[in-house]
Amino acid sequence: MTSVTLFTDENDKYYGFEASGHAGHGFAGNDIVCAAISVLLINLANSVDELLKKDYSFSEEENKGRMELKVNDYADESVQLLFKSLNLGLKEIAREYPKNLKLTNRRCRP
Repeated sequence: MTSVTLFTDENDKYYGFEASGHAGHGFAGNDIVCAAISVLLINLANSVDELLKKDYSFSEEENKGRMELKVNDYADESVQLLFKSLNLGLKEIAREYPKNLKLTNRRCRP
């Protein structure tokens, strides 16, 4: 199962995510759930970088199926829209594949 946690601050503003594990819906390289989750997460990171030009930190351990992203200037509405879109997509995957994705929100300090 893949676990994705979206981080929010005390004002419910998204500022990052942490993802770990493999969805386990299919064989490695053929897992549509894992691919869908990965595309959404990587697209958010690429959009923050290339479209919004925001400063962020990103780490990935591919062999462990782990990635983490935190945006420094996250209060910007465009950043919030990207995270809301990510949340929407992940919620739908979690609804369709509840045995393969656990999605949570965690309020904590950036």
